[in-house]
Amino acid sequence: MTRPPFLRFPHPRASALALPLPLLFLLGAPASASAEESRLLVGLQNDIFAGSDGGGYTNGIALAHLRNTSAGEAAIAPQPLLAPVASWLSVGPASLTVTSLNQLMVTPADITRKVPDPADAPYLGALWLRAAQVSVRGDVADMLAINIGMIGPASGARQSQRFIHRVTGSERPEGWDYQVGNRPMIGIERYRAVRFASDHSADAKPGVDVIALGGVAWGNWQSSAGGSLLLRYGTGLQRSYSTTMRQSMRTGDPSVLGRGWFVYGGVHADRMFAQMGIGDNRPVTASTAELRETQVVALAGLAYGWDNASLSFSLQNGSALTTASGRRKGYGSLTYTSRW
Repeated sequence: MTRPPFLRFPHPRASALALPLPLLFLLGAPASASAEESRLLVGLQNDIFAGSDGGGYTNGIALAHLRNTSAGEAAIAPQPLLAPVASWLSVGPASLTVTSLNQLMVTPADITRKVPDPADAPYLGALWLRAAQVSVRGDVADMLAINIGMIGPASGARQSQRFIHRVTGSERPEGWDYQVGNRPMIGIERYRAVRFASDHSADAKPGVDVIALGGVAWGNWQSSAGGSLLLRYGTGLQRSYSTTMRQSMRTGDPSVLGRGWFVYGGVHADRMFAQMGIGDNRPVTASTAELRETQVVALAGLAYGWDNASLSFSLQNGSALTTASGRRKGYGSLTYTSRW
């Protein structure tokens, strides 16, 4: 099947985009208003949680500022970086906005090889700013996000992985000399979800809901179309609905807003059109890796919220990125949020 064209960019100096990222993070995080709540989020995804190492998506780190509606309020100020285009793309008034700084890395299965297997996933790192806005209207939620950053050595993925492996006593990754080179990263995501709930899911009594989600992601990191099904059981489900919208490049943890708890399980399925470093978008010399076009991620987790903080943890298992490997990839995801 012919894959759609992919954005291609020249290789700029690392400093051309790396320095403005903290400034963009601040621009995307306006001061709190009386009709909103403000939270800080720290997220970590790592395959060590699942007892594995290497072989595709390996590690992700996020530091985020969240704003959401206060009790009794219908909307908050829009995400500044998305306000000019949100209504044009049919995303209504904001119920939740996210501004995050993210780092992510991909590695081949055997990280002890100095020269990586050319048929496996490449060494690949990214550092980017993500701006997202979620609009909730009853049982329908819409999400729009934009990702702007750097792919390549400027992302600092090599240094981050070696530091984490040194601290945890894991194998030293040896093949980062062959990572994908520096280039700008840009992408956009648009998803819609519909929620089917039991009678008590909006109050203090435990309830059940099912969330069906579908949409597309397009950019020079990844282009895909897919959907998700998420089942939750617990309390405060309606209030935390906005946090279940698809996060980042793989999937993030839904969080509890305010006091409550829920357990959850789900599956994400994607038709992959392009992935940086693999297949038709292969910038690494001598690489023969081919992208696995159908990818499925299953997850199960627990979220718990206090008045001013929440904690979520999930275990996730996904398809291999390349056709050379039939082995599924396991990793864990831990997310902590605190009122600010």
